[in-house]
Amino acid sequence: MHRQRWFVVWLVVAPLCCAAMWLWPGSETVPYHLACATFALCYGLEHWSRRATLLSLAAFTIATGSILATRAAQDVIDWQETSEIPLMLLLMLLMVWHVRRRNRAVDAVTVLAERERSEAEARELLTQRTSHEMRSPLTIARGYLEMVMARDPEGIADLRIIDDELARLSRVCERLVRSMRVQGDFELSTLDLDAVLAQTVLRWGAVADRDWRDDGGGATLTGSPERLVACLDTLVENALRYTSEGDVISLYARTEASGHVVIGVADSGRGFSPEMLRAAAVQGVESGLDGVRDDLSQTGLGLSLVRDVTARRGGWVRLGVSPDGGADVSLVVPLNEVNPSLPQSGPGVLAAPDPVVALGLRAPSR
Repeated sequence: MHRQRWFVVWLVVAPLCCAAMWLWPGSETVPYHLACATFALCYGLEHWSRRATLLSLAAFTIATGSILATRAAQDVIDWQETSEIPLMLLLMLLMVWHVRRRNRAVDAVTVLAERERSEAEARELLTQRTSHEMRSPLTIARGYLEMVMARDPEGIADLRIIDDELARLSRVCERLVRSMRVQGDFELSTLDLDAVLAQTVLRWGAVADRDWRDDGGGATLTGSPERLVACLDTLVENALRYTSEGDVISLYARTEASGHVVIGVADSGRGFSPEMLRAAAVQGVESGLDGVRDDLSQTGLGLSLVRDVTARRGGWVRLGVSPDGGADVSLVVPLNEVNPSLPQSGPGVLAAPDPVVALGLRAPSR
């Protein structure tokens, strides 16, 4: 009964209004319209069964119709006033039809949302299993390979080739798993970018000997933490491939006057070649940069992930030269996250000071 409290309100108000119509000859329309307004309010706030709705409306229409017909027969009101009986009944039935139609639409959306949640949980479970099933054999294989390399110095050249291929496969596995996690992550929160940069530097600093620098600017961002970490990991991984021990890798974040947040990774490696930057400026998003590669370019899955995530936010990827002479790759995104389930069109190729290039949908494969 608690779930039908508004139906009870309607059952109480309707008889009271009928009684008022009977007790106040000549003023029947006031309580009559008050009862109709009460029905519209209560029915819009609560889902009633079709049988209860139709029976209560029928009873109300018969009772009020009888009163109005009686008053018209007594010459208290004009017979024209009785035309409100079928008209108000029609209006209430139309409202019932629209409300039930809206409720069906809401139920359908709820089912779709529940299905999406179940699919997201299934994707997360698949990601975890895939991560374990792919990483564990690769880790074991590389461990045994390192042991064999230590025992057999004569065949170390051949073994290094195998080790390199396993390392490459491990990186591809990481990118695939990262991409799977990003596609299923829709949770938004307010991110402290300084904390995210510090945590990223701490994680990567333990596995790579570089001159790590954290240049946070106190910026915050509303977005998906999983997607931001995935993008940063991709940019850091690229920077590691183009630098060596002792080189600088700097992570930074700042807010621009345009209302965008810039999050990037700069290094002191060899950076982008002039040809790559010129190709980016000339080709832009129309023809892409799939053919612009160098000897260290790999699958391109990493920056493809960064490009897609950034475009979903209505942002773009910016390429340039770092203060240390290496590469500078950054994400330029609006402060507030858009709906991540809907693809957004990026701003395309934007004018930027040479040799910086802003790309909305494609970036060169580093």
